Amino acid sequence: MKLERISENKIKFSITVEELEQKGLFEQEEWKNSYMWHDLFEDMLEEVQWKFGIEAQMEITVEIESFDEREVCMILTLEADEDYSDWEDIHEEAPAGERHLLVFMEDIEDIISAVKRISDVHWWQQSNGNTGLYFHEGRYYLFIDDLSPEERSLLEAILQEYGEISSMTKHVLLEYGRMLIERDADRELLRFF
Repeated sequence: MKLERISENKIKFSITVEELEQKGLFEQEEWKNSYMWHDLFEDMLEEVQWKFGIEAQMEITVEIESFDEREVCMILTLEADEDYSDWEDIHEEAPAGERHLLVFMEDIEDIISAVKRISDVHWWQQSNGNTGLYFHEGRYYLFIDDLSPEERSLLEAILQEYGEISSMTKHVLLEYGRMLIERDADRELLRFF
């Protein structure tokens, strides 16, 4: 069983058919046995808790993404309970030497305001930083790459006034997000707005 966190509250599971057969889920009428599926989901939730430290005491939606002769891919969406504190929007500190920054905002107007603000910063005009604009799950993501640690730190402080720093990886965003502007998003947005 492989799992990958694809967003704040979604986890993708890939389970081979062989693993499901070992659990007895494909034996004649056994696949209809709800207790066997319950046990499988219990195992999956234990894996989530072990790997990500999340106790799944909340509403869970299961969506089968794909099913072929080799594996089943499922997406688990965990809906946070307002009173439950183990599932919070945690933003990890960027590892030392991180050369990119990913910020999300709910509204395109916030993205435009943020881009206008960073364009006023003198050193940004001479920076080699590249910006991209993406859309994923109802949010706009501004991805800034090729930053020095000092540039990253300063931009992070400025951009947190407009949105939130995302803990999503660049690779997840590229795979699941929709690219709106691939390069020089800041300059393109300023050109039109």
